[in-house]
Amino acid sequence: MAEGVFAPNWESLKQYQVPEWFRNAKFGIWAHWGPQCVEGSGDWMARSLYQEGSHQYKYHVQHYGHPSEVGFKDIIPLWKAEKWDPDKLIALYKKVGAQYFFALGNHHDNMDLWNSQYQPWNSVNMGPEQDILAGWEKAARKHGLPFGISFHADHAWSWYEPSQRHDKEGPKAGVPYDGKLTKADGKGKWWEGYDPQELYAQNHPLSQDSWDNGAIHRQWAWGNGVCQPTQEYCTNFYNRTLDAINRYNPDLIYFDVTGVPFYPISDGGLKIAAHFYNHNMATHKGKLEAVMFGKILDEDQRKALVWDVERGAPDKASSNHGSRALALATGTTIPLFMRTTVINRPQVW
Repeated sequence: MAEGVFAPNWESLKQYQVPEWFRNAKFGIWAHWGPQCVEGSGDWMARSLYQEGSHQYKYHVQHYGHPSEVGFKDIIPLWKAEKWDPDKLIALYKKVGAQYFFALGNHHDNMDLWNSQYQPWNSVNMGPEQDILAGWEKAARKHGLPFGISFHADHAWSWYEPSQRHDKEGPKAGVPYDGKLTKADGKGKWWEGYDPQELYAQNHPLSQDSWDNGAIHRQWAWGNGVCQPTQEYCTNFYNRTLDAINRYNPDLIYFDVTGVPFYPISDGGLKIAAHFYNHNMATHKGKLEAVMFGKILDEDQRKALVWDVERGAPDKASSNHGSRALALATGTTIPLFMRTTVINRPQVW
């Protein structure tokens, strides 16, 4: 963790001040693009394909195969990115008015979209065989757009739990899906040498109501019957995130979490926040120019991070500094996410 002004606790992180450049930014574009786009059935398809009876399950079985034989791991090689032109796309985003740009670093499916030091299931080793973040970052810098990365893989632990299950009905009833496969099972397969548990992370008991999307949302802050992740799992996500921060020097980071990743069961997310702020100051001559988003924040946490309100708006005015983000398109087959940003200034609320 980078040393500096910020320590990994909420009191220290409350020193944060939103940088002026972001206070003046009104519109950004997020390319929520990764292997989940292959099937075109939503950004949660890597979970939903294991939920018997869902439209994603039915589509997957019809077009790719049964999840006991063809799971999400087998979708990854189909994502080729052969027509991807980040320079052309970023130029377009800037032309239509984007003032900053976000790329997907990893989604809940747990694949890293860079040459990850700590996750073998990454876009350089398989799929496009390209460093996707490096391509986006280079193009964003060329066109003068602040560069952001979103990280979502901390929840793969519980999010992938349906992959441990099996059909209850039909010809495959009782046949396990591929969520418990190990490295030894890959002999002679395309993924020989890779451990599916480094992707699926399912060597643990199921959470309460693990099949239910409503339950997983109630468990998002690591309570309400969720099977809590191991320290090894938390440390792996921490290492992966710092790896990306140190490689690509993002100006913005987004976490799809309550507070920070793994809070309150681990201090890993607080360490990431402190590292990001200190690292940013070290690369900006002592001036903090970083923006870090959290999705569900209490009043104190909104002083330490920028509050993201997804597909909505704040329900009341607040005197805390920060921003409000509105997702205009999310959770669809559209690979681009757009966000407008309105800074919370007490005099205009």
